[in-house]
Amino acid sequence: MAQNVQTDTATLSQLVTASESAVGNLQVSQATNELLALSIKQQLQIQSMMAAQYRASTLEQGRNAESETQSQTAFSNFIGSGQAYTPQ
Repeated sequence: MAQNVQTDTATLSQLVTASESAVGNLQVSQATNELLALSIKQQLQIQSMMAAQYRASTLEQGRNAESETQSQTAFSNFIGSGQAYTPQ
């Protein structure tokens, strides 16, 4: 992940330099397209990371719910019906 950020930072720097020194409409258009492509790439990476985070969060919530259900069942089995002693 950090490698992608460093690579993208270097790429962005190169693209900005190319954009600033662009001469003519074609070079300006190419520089703009490359900057847009980098932006889109980074947005897709963010979406991918967010989706992974949401999946992990959902899995964790599921594990917690299952653990809570198991704990409640174990407690209910331990306590029983509350009628453990019946006087004669």
